[in-house]
Amino acid sequence: MSIVTASLTFHCTFMTDARLPDYLGSALRGGLGWALKKTSCALRTRQCRDCILRQQCVYAWIFETERYEDCNGRTVNARPHPFIIQPGEGTAGERRVGDQFDFSMLLIDRAVDYLPHIVYSLQQVGKTGVGGGNRSGLGRFRLDRVTAGQDTLFEAAGGVLHKPDKPERLALEAEAAIPVRGIGVHLLTPLRVKMGNELHDDLPFHVLVRAGLRRMAALEQAYGDGEPDLDYRGLISRAEQVETVASSLRWQEMLRYSNRQRQKISLSGLTGTIRYRGNLADFLPVLAYCEKVHVGKQTVFGLGRISVKSCDPG
Repeated sequence: MSIVTASLTFHCTFMTDARLPDYLGSALRGGLGWALKKTSCALRTRQCRDCILRQQCVYAWIFETERYEDCNGRTVNARPHPFIIQPGEGTAGERRVGDQFDFSMLLIDRAVDYLPHIVYSLQQVGKTGVGGGNRSGLGRFRLDRVTAGQDTLFEAAGGVLHKPDKPERLALEAEAAIPVRGIGVHLLTPLRVKMGNELHDDLPFHVLVRAGLRRMAALEQAYGDGEPDLDYRGLISRAEQVETVASSLRWQEMLRYSNRQRQKISLSGLTGTIRYRGNLADFLPVLAYCEKVHVGKQTVFGLGRISVKSCDPG
């Protein structure tokens, strides 16, 4: 079981002053979608769901992943978006000409092959600008470099784009060889998880595990070798026995404006740190998987980013 991925960092410089939102992930995702559709769409008057070219269209494959009916009337189930955007540090508030910033993207499956389309589209986003006042010329930036770890894949000066030499493989790690009795989970970006069709404002361990298993199974079904052969019922049953021993979680309010829906959309969720105690070794592979691909709702914006560390069970 493994999925091809590429972890990339995009290094940029502002060419005009900028007024950035509190969370840049939404603006970057919106700009990328707009630019990618503009550069990829051959039949501009059609909706993607009705387009005969959608299976070969870069924009449709990356962005239009919701449930739809194909040209033969067959229902195609939704799949997770094959990318995750993660803003870097210092990507909020006022910025000045010459300020540098970066953000990262995890590309999954065919999205890795579509890197040239993504780089070109992000260059177009830079010409249009991000954040408030972009229609007045604010927020314009230059894409300087694209790196994968220590390797430079693209430099604006040369204009040549290279593919990652060694695609990464996303797979479940082996279970811990020794007992693990305590872990701390740090929610680095707002986590939105649902139970009973309602967002949770706390995080019992079994809720986190359920969300992680759903995320992993959906990705593996869409881009891997199918749903992993795990004892889901047993894992959830054992997760319900794990205790919460300390929590500094809080609900962080955050909104984005959707140009498509013409309204503000909530990106609010849980942030902070929570500690658990119990028999935890069985769950570490799933949690490690989710450290790489995030967990919960709106992961495409970079939400649900977690960090897991072993700790004293207290």
